[in-house]
Amino acid sequence: MTGKSYLFGGLIMRGSLKKRGKYWYAIVDIKTGNSKRKQKWINTKCERKSDAEKVLRDILTKVDKHQLILSEKITFTQLLMDWLNHVIVNSVEETTWESYELVITKHIIPYFRSQLHDILLQDLQPVHLQKYYDEKYRGNKNEKGLSSNTLRKHHANIKKALDHAVRMNLISINPADKVVLPKKEAYRTNYYTVEQLQKLFDICLGTNIESAVYIAAHYGLRRGEILGLKWDAIDFNQGTIIIKETRVKYGRNIVTKGPKSESSFRILPLMSNIRSYLKEVILKQKHKKLFYGSNYNDLGYVCCLDDGSPLKVEYLSRKFKEILKKNNMPHIRFHDLRHSIASYLLKHGVSLKDIQVWLGHSDLSTTANIYAHIDMEMKHETAKMINNIFAKVRI
Repeated sequence: MTGKSYLFGGLIMRGSLKKRGKYWYAIVDIKTGNSKRKQKWINTKCERKSDAEKVLRDILTKVDKHQLILSEKITFTQLLMDWLNHVIVNSVEETTWESYELVITKHIIPYFRSQLHDILLQDLQPVHLQKYYDEKYRGNKNEKGLSSNTLRKHHANIKKALDHAVRMNLISINPADKVVLPKKEAYRTNYYTVEQLQKLFDICLGTNIESAVYIAAHYGLRRGEILGLKWDAIDFNQGTIIIKETRVKYGRNIVTKGPKSESSFRILPLMSNIRSYLKEVILKQKHKKLFYGSNYNDLGYVCCLDDGSPLKVEYLSRKFKEILKKNNMPHIRFHDLRHSIASYLLKHGVSLKDIQVWLGHSDLSTTANIYAHIDMEMKHETAKMINNIFAKVRI
């Protein structure tokens, strides 16, 4: 064994080398003023002593700059669970936490435990993460490959957890910063034409989801927003409708919470035909109250079952799908009603900025990315018009 002592910033540090097998190990010995001592063995992965000495000098420099981590051994998967259950559990929405938990426990942790034998956090390298993304994207015989957009959500979770590890001095750099993700895929929406929407209104007439479909299609509301809409959010005198609550599924339960983002909270004008329609709905609900008496659940929801109970998330989606199939309508999701009205507005000259505000998107790029293909269709029409203008002109 060979060793040297160094003096850095009042700390006496001793570095030594010892060979184990074919590799030299650097042993960093730190003594503080109160005689406390910490020692760390680090595999230099060098077979020659001269190379190992260079690594040792680099290690001691990192110690001086507080870049060398002297921590207890922790696996990458332990970090993920600690970050999930103790760091962010009270700082994000319940539904957001649930989506993180699903990604981490269903995908990331099983992979790193089986494929990399629960690798230590300090040993985690960009190549390990890169291999995870590549394999998840490609898929295998037992598992379908994930989309690049889905992988970006995985990456967001991994990066945030590793950022926390850096802040806690568990690691010096974040290996997730150096990976290359698959190219982001363009999001293509499905939507109905005005004629198809009119037919949809007709076939939903008299069903339990009639009001949900009719109002959502006119305003482009998210599913949770239409399910969370209450009568106190509608002001017939001022002619406004306020989007201020959403009802979403959280595990087996349904939770009510605020809008998805600050921009999702919005006040929209009450359309004249919606005003008339809602007054009809009020009248129908009054008749239902009389019929059900004390068994009526007067919770104040606009879209509800006959006994006043609010529509459940899965019920709305399932019923919507059943109605479309029964009437031979093209399959779309309930959420695609939102895309339908936005597509119609875009094609009729409404700006992306105005559509962003109407839909409650947090930024314009979200709106632009979703409806880029429609914008291109419009540009093709413009190109045809210009081409026709000069079609008879000879150059």
